Amino acid sequence: MAVSAQALWQMMEHGQVTVLDIRPQGAYAAAHVPGAVSAPYSRFGWAEAVRRWVQETAAGPNGAQIALFGDNRMLVEAAQRALDHSGVAVAATFDQGVEGWQAAGLPVVAVPNLTADELVRNLQHWTVIDVREPYEWRTGVIPQALKIPLGELPHRIQELDPSRRYAIVCASGNRSQAAAAFLAERGFEVSNLAGGMSVWLGSGHPIERG
Repeated sequence: MAVSAQALWQMMEHGQVTVLDIRPQGAYAAAHVPGAVSAPYSRFGWAEAVRRWVQETAAGPNGAQIALFGDNRMLVEAAQRALDHSGVAVAATFDQGVEGWQAAGLPVVAVPNLTADELVRNLQHWTVIDVREPYEWRTGVIPQALKIPLGELPHRIQELDPSRRYAIVCASGNRSQAAAAFLAERGFEVSNLAGGMSVWLGSGHPIERG
């Protein structure tokens, strides 16, 4: 059932639905509905993966029903049909994307990009978190960066100060975007370093050897 942004938000506030954001991971990381779960739609295997997730989580956190969030009506309808065929009921759908959501005056979790030149000019105002793997640090890290591999971030979040601004970096900007979205969802002020260390090193900016 297609619903308005306000109607979906009310359902979320009352704990009636768990929202699956079916847009690509990059779009989700850039901006998404608070509390939405990233579940990029694919024609192959997606519905079965969602069905297993629903079973494992008792139809979503707190037993909530499933709602779909996307920015393309045809893809949202295709995702709903796929779930219907897999036996997963969809309580609501919204296909106007983040722009339609914001037009209704509703909040989003957004992660702005930060260029390497912007970061190097204002490095003293940022705490850098490098979410690459330890072997990648050997090529160099941004001076004084915190080294927290992406997989360890959920378990080390207590090490971070919510009053600080964090610039998240990886090799190319993809993992860091996911990490930044994770932290933004939890109230941290974060930006993603566009292009990651590839751009930083290519620009000749200072590094420390990891």
